[in-house]
Amino acid sequence: MTANNLFEFARVALPYLGFLYFPASVLLLWAILKTHGAWRLSAAGAFICLTLMAYGRFIEPKLLVAAEHDIALRGCFPEAGAMRIAVFSDLHVSPYRYAVSVERIARRVNAKAPDIVFIAGDYVSYLPPDRFDETFAPLRAIKAPVYTVLGNHDLGLPGPDVAAPLRESLEKLGISVMDDRSADISGETFDVELVGLSDLWARHQNLALFDTPSSKPRLALTHNPESIDEISPENRPELLIAGHTHGGQVNLPVLTCRMTFACRIARYGYGKVDGGAVFVTSGTGQSMLPIRFAVPPRIDILNIEYADCPAGPATKQPEDDVL
Repeated sequence: MTANNLFEFARVALPYLGFLYFPASVLLLWAILKTHGAWRLSAAGAFICLTLMAYGRFIEPKLLVAAEHDIALRGCFPEAGAMRIAVFSDLHVSPYRYAVSVERIARRVNAKAPDIVFIAGDYVSYLPPDRFDETFAPLRAIKAPVYTVLGNHDLGLPGPDVAAPLRESLEKLGISVMDDRSADISGETFDVELVGLSDLWARHQNLALFDTPSSKPRLALTHNPESIDEISPENRPELLIAGHTHGGQVNLPVLTCRMTFACRIARYGYGKVDGGAVFVTSGTGQSMLPIRFAVPPRIDILNIEYADCPAGPATKQPEDDVL
């Protein structure tokens, strides 16, 4: 059996091991009731651990929470403004139906009444392209304009490269795919520039999009938050929005940051960097294993404000609190 075959077997088989919890829990409860001393303590400890694992396998991945964040952009601009952005990422829709449904996400987004919606990539995990149109059709119901970029899993890092059919399916839904593109976005209370960056792992990001100064607030949308390191500090956007980390997916104090890449920039949430700021959303799906613990599927609502400085041109203020 080749390494790829072993990986495929593990990817399919491991999630079903969670169902062993049910007979194992019966045996452990019997041991707790019928044994004494060290055996009883060991059985009780094992039962608690298995129950927490079962929660992470069967319950938390099916939750969907929404979190509000108030963010004031640094600097000032010719006009003040405010906007409400719904952000989510890492749907990781697979053939095995582990993820929160796209229809449920769309309903929750509409309930929050955002001005615009950003989706920060990683739509699929081994989902066949002939299922894309049907799977993502519920996104058409989102009332606000939707902008997106693709993630490493969409580009075949790892898995098959499905970028072309995925982009086609999303564009048919009226979603703007912004990989290495920029656009001005405006509404009744805001006027900003959006720069979309292709995924960091693909190594062909068009960083020249940041070379030209903008008098408007500049937002960047990409999949991997470490993309901020690729942009020179003097050119960094007012806010870079990304996903990729899953918030660690299994959030254990200290251990998650030590054992994963998730805390290199920010495991989840808002943080300042030299010359800019980053917001990382923790995603709605899972990769590798269908487990989430202490970091449930999440839609983030960013209430963004920026100030005017009519006496002069837009300015950037230095930050003394950096990641």
